[in-house]
Amino acid sequence: MEPMSAPTLVLVSGFARAGKDTLAEGILEWSRRPSRKTSFAAHLKDAANDYLWSLNLEGDFHNEAFKCKHRDLLVTLGKFARSLNPDVFAENLAHFVPIQMGPDEVAPETVVVSDWRYINELRVSQSILWNLGWKVRTVYVSTAGIGPANDEELDSICEIKQFHSFDQEFVFAPNSRQCILAEGRHLAKTWNL
Repeated sequence: MEPMSAPTLVLVSGFARAGKDTLAEGILEWSRRPSRKTSFAAHLKDAANDYLWSLNLEGDFHNEAFKCKHRDLLVTLGKFARSLNPDVFAENLAHFVPIQMGPDEVAPETVVVSDWRYINELRVSQSILWNLGWKVRTVYVSTAGIGPANDEELDSICEIKQFHSFDQEFVFAPNSRQCILAEGRHLAKTWNL
């Protein structure tokens, strides 16, 4: 058996609904190392949930239906946090990545983030994780007929594409779930994750 590679953070970028989460699912399914999926928005969702809890309100921003219904609050909180520190979400994620979640869990060696939207998220993650011996791999996913959700998404993804060369880029046909999963599995094998 070939030796395991360094712990790896896989950043997946692309427009909303392009297949990023499905690709991440395929990578994690075939990862041979302790692995998990997280997001740059995880700490923001936790903070929004703390807000609800402190007011004794029901809801969970980690629940997709609830998040979609109340997305405006997350957007407002995210813009506010980035106005105080543009790197806040990237710093939180990069410091969180190598940590084991509980006493019986092994620290992850493969972490997949499927909501990479800003170039600074890559730069901050690299600067923190490279010093800890981690690799950072990047993937771009697009699906024919899927465009940006809004102007901000278009601008941020265009900036990433302008200043960064991805390790891997995919273009999928619509309704290609099985193909996207297969490519994720292939990446896990190819990159020895």
